[in-house]
Amino acid sequence: MPSDETAGVETQASGSFRWLWVGAGVLLGSVLIGSFVYIVDPGLQRPLSAGLMVTLSMVLIGMMVGYHSHGETIREAAIVGVALFFLTAAVTTLGFRVGIPVLVWLLAPFYSAAVAAAGGWVGEIMQGTLKEAHVDRFVDWPWILVSVVIGFTLCAYVLAVVNALIDLTTVQTLSIFAASFFITGYIVGLFSPGMTVVEPAIAAAGMIALNSAFVTYWFESPPSVSMLAIGFGGSVLLALLGGFLGEIMQRRKRGT
Repeated sequence: MPSDETAGVETQASGSFRWLWVGAGVLLGSVLIGSFVYIVDPGLQRPLSAGLMVTLSMVLIGMMVGYHSHGETIREAAIVGVALFFLTAAVTTLGFRVGIPVLVWLLAPFYSAAVAAAGGWVGEIMQGTLKEAHVDRFVDWPWILVSVVIGFTLCAYVLAVVNALIDLTTVQTLSIFAASFFITGYIVGLFSPGMTVVEPAIAAAGMIALNSAFVTYWFESPPSVSMLAIGFGGSVLLALLGGFLGEIMQRRKRGT
């Protein structure tokens, strides 16, 4: 148990701005954005595709900052998002000679801060810093949002990168979908307090909607209604199974 002096230091630190995490987030985010954009669209032939990779990278970096840092660091994640936008914009305009509209320069910093802060919020929920999010109720809505963010980010990243390296078949694409639902359920079951098996299953609807929109844009091939119906049923089962196994692992870690 920490002493009163140590507790005082920790309390003071929890209210201070953590520039170290801002620097680490900007560094890791730059590497992540550069790597994934280079793999997916090295010549920036599809600006929206590169923009989506940048957005997902900001969400992921925000999650890392929020989860690994002590105390609440959502503000830090937002600053990281703004810094990453300006770095990405500088490389785009100076390195690739791609012009960025004035409206994008005006609005994108706020957008970048919002998506990175959303990732930071997810990380804080997973860390358990935001205690008010964990209340005793049948459905924990914050964890449903966490499930949607984790599931879509994971699925979109893997699909985009793997498809850039190899030409994905329908079976391989569906396998990535299935794995993303299972892994999302497992992560939520492992990190969330209490029993949260049903949350990722409920979030399956949002994940299916976002994943379908992503596939429609990325592969220019909208899924059929029958495939959506089958996918929704399967995603619910996989999310439930993943959440159940995550809860088992959580109890084993706690020795209960």
